[in-house]
Amino acid sequence: MANVRVFGYRSIVQLRQSGLRHFNSDSVFVREEPYLWSTGPLPLSGVAIPTPVQGNDQANFVVVEVDDGAAARYEVNLNGPNATTTRAASANSPKISGENIFEWVAGASMSFIDAAGT
Repeated sequence: MANVRVFGYRSIVQLRQSGLRHFNSDSVFVREEPYLWSTGPLPLSGVAIPTPVQGNDQANFVVVEVDDGAAARYEVNLNGPNATTTRAASANSPKISGENIFEWVAGASMSFIDAAGT
């Protein structure tokens, strides 16, 4: 059975550049480590699985990892799992695989379902 993992990050940071000999206007940004929280592994099955809401959540984006060779359908619920706008992942939801990054706010949740057979 495939799994999904979710990691909450506060921000991205610019890497310091040293040893530059010529003007350079490029920048490299990476995730600010360590991540603030993680959820999972959440087993993907035929039933929609919501992520738990994180207390005092300071994350501004999440990284979602789906196991190699698997795919998931998902819904992002920025208003939380109990709002009237909340959607449970279904066969009609967007599909992801590998590693994906999503906007995040305090109180948000995601819902996942295995994409196999959908």
